[in-house]
This record gives sequence, C-alpha cells and structure tokens, in this order.
Amino acid sequence: MSAQPPLVAVFLGTDHHRFDRLVHWSAELHLEGRFRFHVQHGATPLPPGLPGRAMLGADGIARLLDAADAVVTHGGPGTIMDARDRGHVPVVVPRDPRLGEHVDDHQLRFARFLGGRGVVTTANDLHQLRARLHLAALVGHAPPQDRPASPAMARFEAMIDELVRR
Repeated sequence: MSAQPPLVAVFLGTDHHRFDRLVHWSAELHLEGRFRFHVQHGATPLPPGLPGRAMLGADGIARLLDAADAVVTHGGPGTIMDARDRGHVPVVVPRDPRLGEHVDDHQLRFARFLGGRGVVTTANDLHQLRARLHLAALVGHAPPQDRPASPAMARFEAMIDELVRR
C-alpha cells in the first residue's frame, strides 16, 4: 500500500475578488498527482476535481492546518498568522491588483516584507509554487506541543498588532 501524496491546504480568504490564478495553479498541481489539495476558495469557483469549500469556520481552518503537510495562502495577515501558529512556514501568493485580484497592492508589499524576514516564502508563478511546495512538504510542520516559543513569531505578532491598531 502506497502512502498518500502530501496534503496542501490553500486559503484564498474571504475577499469578493476572484483569485483564479492560484486556483488554476492548484488545479494543475493537483492533476500532477504529487500533492493532494483542499482549497478554501471564497468567491472563486473551483474546477471539477479540485477539492475544497467556499468558507471554513475557525474549527475547520484549525483542523485543515493541523492535517496539512504544506500551506499556501493569499497575503492576508490573519491566515499567515494562523498557519505560523500551527507550525507552518506558509507559501504566500499575494493577490495582485493589476490582475483584478484585489483593490490595492498591500498584499504584494506585505508578502515581500515577511518573505525578506523569513516568516513566509513567496511564489509568483506555477514553477515557484511547485518548488516551494516540495520543500514545505519535506520540512513539514511542528505539532503545537513540539514548537518552542519563537522570538521571531513574537515580533511578528507585535508588528501585526501595531498595524491593526493604526
């Protein structure tokens, strides 16, 4: 009996803008068979054969993060923090306003900022996403009881708290 391919959790968030680019990349990688996908897809329709749900509650998100071998997310701080809290270094594909995926470029800037500090990895095309997922699946994630308190995570949380207060 062979082991199942690694599970990739993909979070598109709840924004009303479609994120077809990431859905198409996920579908293509899913068809290759090296990964299994579950996509929280929000307003973006899924092609046939790509597993997912439009929305997940907090418990559903937590269960999916715990089960996932790798996490891909849009550039929203909440989802990034949830993934980090569950021991993942998420692969971030920020929404691009030039492609109609968001209203401005804050996700692009935020992902570049976090990527430069090693908090996330970023992927800007299908080939980068494939490579990041192979690495993330190899590294895996630490279960909550095995994760040491991280000074970097504490700084990240403080930074997000400050941004939210503004």
